[in-house]
Amino acid sequence: MESIKDLIYFDYDKAKSLNSQLSGGLVSELTRAIEDEGGISSELGFDIKILKGSVGATGREKQIRTEKIEIYHELLNELEKALFEKKILTYLNSDFGTNTKTFNKFLEKVPDLTYVKATGWSAFEDFERFKRIMHNFNDIQRLIFTSVLENNPEIIKLKEQVNDLTKRLKSNNNHKELSKLRAVQKNFDKIMEEESGAVFLDETFKLRLELFLNTFSPNRLNFRLAPFDVFNNFQLLSNLKSEYLVNGDFENVIYTYGSRPNIKLSVFGIVTSCPQKKDVRVNLSDEYLGLEDGELEDSDVFEKAFRSVFSSFEGFEKFFFVPTYPKISVSPIAIYREVNL
Repeated sequence: MESIKDLIYFDYDKAKSLNSQLSGGLVSELTRAIEDEGGISSELGFDIKILKGSVGATGREKQIRTEKIEIYHELLNELEKALFEKKILTYLNSDFGTNTKTFNKFLEKVPDLTYVKATGWSAFEDFERFKRIMHNFNDIQRLIFTSVLENNPEIIKLKEQVNDLTKRLKSNNNHKELSKLRAVQKNFDKIMEEESGAVFLDETFKLRLELFLNTFSPNRLNFRLAPFDVFNNFQLLSNLKSEYLVNGDFENVIYTYGSRPNIKLSVFGIVTSCPQKKDVRVNLSDEYLGLEDGELEDSDVFEKAFRSVFSSFEGFEKFFFVPTYPKISVSPIAIYREVNL
């Protein structure tokens, strides 16, 4: 069925590579022709960041950008059509219920899937945005609730103390003054919690959580989608690269669709992780089973120790978008809203 697509995310490099394998790169030749016409030189193809608008853009530049967006849609449609005709692409929404009668039977087929497309309820999870909100959370609470208690004598007095100490710290970074400021702010927050119901995060907790996130999920932008309303524990998880957001900035996605869209979106990509109910993988560290350290070379003992450390990290990774059964991970080529004609 033909459709209209509003592109949110498009991995042009991956799409172009896949197209060249399927059809010899016909669309790539067309994009190179557009690059030559626009005076853009690039061996790897045009830069997706040209989609970012500029106030002083000429009519010719606008035309080139429009043509490139059209190429994205043409390339995406051609890829979906070619993969579907070759029986490599599975549309999950229609596959469940037609080719399989039960959900459990459907899950048995999932490990054999390669390219998939699914439509459903979704959510964007921007870890950098989360860290920014958490970092400023207490100050935002103070801003909101101070106005409610602006006539409270204790609050007025504490505000004056905070302002006075802050001014002194600007001119003289004294540790004693800093300790006083923290003590006054703590009393300030305590009164606000009692009088207004405000909630403040512990500063030490904030620092530790920020350290944890910076270690395990730096610059992380995730997307999750549930194709089935009833069996919503089956989800597609994707890690996004910010440079392939069509509008150039995740904030634009938030303002347009929201972090948890109330309109169903579609994702198209290749399955990269498919946990099963019973783990069938061979554990590569099993080569050391039954061997004592005394039977190993010194270098093997060292390697064995390091590999056990890496294995212990798997538990931490599960907190951050490593899928667990029956969820699957998909490396996305495109995310979009689709309107069928």
